[in-house]
Order: sequence, then structure tokens, then C-alpha cells
Amino acid sequence: MKNNNISFKLNPERIKYLMNLYNLNHDEFIELIHAKRKRHIFTSHELEHVLNKETDISLDVLKLINKTFDKGLTWYISRRNLPRSDKSSIFFRKDTFNTELDFESKKVVNKYEELKTEILTLCKFINIDLKRILKTYNVNCNPRQVAREVRAEFNKIEQYLVEEKRILPSNNERDFLKNSMRILEDLNIFVFEFTETWNKINKASFNGFHISPHIIVIKRQDNYRREIFTLFHELAHYLLNDEEIDDITDNQYIQNNSVEQWCHSFSFYFLVDKFNTDFSELNKATSLNDFHKNIINKFYRNTYLSHSALYTRLKIENKITDVDYKAKMDELKSYSDQHRLQDKFKKQLEREIAKEQGEKIIAFQKPIESKLFKEIVKINYFEGNINESRLRDYLHISDKKSIDAVIY
Repeated sequence: MKNNNISFKLNPERIKYLMNLYNLNHDEFIELIHAKRKRHIFTSHELEHVLNKETDISLDVLKLINKTFDKGLTWYISRRNLPRSDKSSIFFRKDTFNTELDFESKKVVNKYEELKTEILTLCKFINIDLKRILKTYNVNCNPRQVAREVRAEFNKIEQYLVEEKRILPSNNERDFLKNSMRILEDLNIFVFEFTETWNKINKASFNGFHISPHIIVIKRQDNYRREIFTLFHELAHYLLNDEEIDDITDNQYIQNNSVEQWCHSFSFYFLVDKFNTDFSELNKATSLNDFHKNIINKFYRNTYLSHSALYTRLKIENKITDVDYKAKMDELKSYSDQHRLQDKFKKQLEREIAKEQGEKIIAFQKPIESKLFKEIVKINYFEGNINESRLRDYLHISDKKSIDAVIY
């Protein structure tokens, strides 16, 4: 039996909240919820009536709205208003960001903002006060010196976690990324890795972002070194107590933005670590010294910086000409594109062989989880503050899987 006759009275203030949050006018809102449908079942004129409390909407329209915004059907009809405030979203606190954000990107950011609110509630339930451990700095502080200070604290925690067997020494780039997330969690900073399926059409336009007081989100990238660079770039924003959404890579340097310059420099100096002096003593890179190829390769092998990050720093320090830098970057891009293509064919071949042999094909690698968040969720479950359904939702445990295997 169809429920075509069921109607609902939307809370107009919540619809206005969504339109403000995503900066949508009436027509844009209508186009968005209908996506590529040829026929509109809800018009701008009808929306105006809904916002003026003059009419109800059908269940089909309510489902259409929810399919777009993913808030749950009852969210739109709840009588509790959600007034626009600086506390409710970064999109109300800031007007511009370091990347152009489309609707899907804003949805991802909003998802983590909602998660931040839930984390604060979960912490309150179990009387955990996640105080800031690292100092707050400003752009007048020397990023090289700050990186040295923070790296010393980072290394000390890393040694402790290895001795306690809570992490293993890093053997590759992914290990270092994962361990870095664990170390930052020990500093009361939540780090979440955001992933997208390979065939997703509208991909998020950011590499990472920081939301106050203690959330960092980084997007999974093909190149782990760029993801690592992004992580510490966002840590720099945390150190400056500056919220930002970035599409910054390790080979970019924004000349007219002092905050981004500082964050880029901090990330480089943090990762170059004990080779800081060796790098700073390099003279100008020219064809006569083969652009320091052997020395740059040494830095590459012994740090988690990419070749492009290393040559970009030389460019920033005026140790390579514009012409030579462009040629070097074109060379690196060509090599990277070739390597990426080879890797794509290799993975495709592995999938085909696995399919022929009847093996299970894992097409999507799960994001690195936040253990700090997981522990807070588990404690709340054990103390009865959340039920099994909410536990499964937070920790992404399917209904077919036993929770015991995850929480014990």
C-alpha cells in the first residue's frame, strides 16, 4: 500500500537554515533536490508556500529532500529551530576558504562538524575534558623554530608509544601517517581520514581542514607523502588556532597569504626534521650540480617529503631559478603520471587475476580510524550512554558483524 496521501509540515526555519548553510537561493535549492530529474515534483513556488507555513509536503518530496541533505526524515519536521550562529558552522564563521567548495564538499565538512558536536557530548557524558596540550602560536613566531619544538614533543611521544607497544616503528609512508595520527591523538587532537570511492563522480575539492577546537580531517590521496604534508599543514592551522579548509599541496606556496605561508613552512620544517641544517646549507641548484639530484634523493629517502616539496622549498628560498624550477616540476609530474598509470594497470591486472581465481576483491581500502574517538565511543557504550545501534553507527559496524569482535 502506497502512502501517497501522507503529508508533513516542514519546519521552515530548518529549511532556511540549510539554505543559509549551503548558500542556496530558492531556485538552487529546488534544482539541487531534483538533481538530474527531468520532471520536478516540487517547485520554487511550492517551496515559498512551505517557508510561509501555508502548505504541507508529501512523503515523496520529504524523501527527495532527505536524499540530498542526509539529515533523516524527522530532522526537517522537528519543531526545534536551528538559528544561524557562528558556533553552529564554519560556513557561518568564515566567508572564504583556500578552495572553492561545491555542495558535496560542504556536506562532508558539515558531517564532521556534526561529529565534533557529538564528540563533545560523548566526552561530557564520561567527564573527559580534552584540554589543549600544545601551545598556541601566531604567524610572527618563526615556523622553523616552532616546528623544532613540536617535533621534539612528537618524537618523545612516538618513542613512548613504541616502548608501550601501542604503535610499531614506521616502515613505510602509510605506517608513518597512521603513527602520526596516533601521536596527535595523544595530544588530544582528533584526526580523521576521509576517503572516496574511485568511481565517485563529484569528488571533494579539499585536501584537508581544521575545525576548532581539536578536529583535523585529511582526504585520502594516491600519494601518501602529500597526505602526510597535508596532515602537518592542518596541524599548523591548529597551532595558530585558525580554522581553514585547504586545497593546498606540497608544491604550492601562496605568496600573498601569511597564514598559508606559515603553515606550508611549518609542515616542511617539521618533516625535514634532523636534516634541516643540511638542507639550509645547500647552495643554488643549477645544471652544474645536477640540481642537487643525489642530495635531494637522500632527503627523500630519509624524510617523508616528496621531491616536489623539496624543490619547492628551494624555489621559496631562491635557490633555483623560475625556469629551472618549472622544468624540474614538469619532469617530476611526467614521472608521477607514468608511475600512476603503471600502478593503475598493475592493480587492474591483480583484480582480474583475483577474479579468475575466485578470490574476494577489495576495491576500497577503509580509512585509518581514530582510536581516540573509538575509545570514547566504547566507554560511552559500556556505561550505557549510547545503545548498540548508535555504537554500530559511530564505528561503522555492519548488522551482520558481531560487536564483540570490534569493542573487545
